[in-house]
Amino acid sequence: MANEGISHADPDRLRSNPSTTGGFAGVEQGVILAIDDDTEVLNSIRRLLIREGWVVLTASDPAEGLQSYEAHWQGIALVLLDYYMPGLRGDEVWERLKRINPQVRVLLMTASDDYLPPGLLNGGVRGFIQKPATRKELLRRIREALNHHDPPGPALDGQPA
Repeated sequence: MANEGISHADPDRLRSNPSTTGGFAGVEQGVILAIDDDTEVLNSIRRLLIREGWVVLTASDPAEGLQSYEAHWQGIALVLLDYYMPGLRGDEVWERLKRINPQVRVLLMTASDDYLPPGLLNGGVRGFIQKPATRKELLRRIREALNHHDPPGPALDGQPA
């Protein structure tokens, strides 16, 4: 995983390491995890989002992405998830992410215009990006996904929200 030389054992360092954020301005935007088997795409996404002030974690395979999410899910605001990857498809990864955190925010990406299961877009995925996307479109979709308001649900302690 491309982690810019930071320790993933210390999530606080993710928020304060300028080599990861591209500077301190805008770090409050949070952490984005990008999972894509195309390292060129990952590097482009990482560079763009760092310039925009986000902390970025990347994973070049689904298992690595799941491990990273499991270790840092409380600090991750959004997961950018490629749909077609070796080993696990995006819908399979999404289901596993939801087991870790039912409120996970996922923005699905794919270069294919093939069939995508309707349950993905109707069941909680925050949106879909057709690759290649322009920088402007990617940033717009990320901001939309992050600003999406979840409907009220039960509180974690079992009491009404």
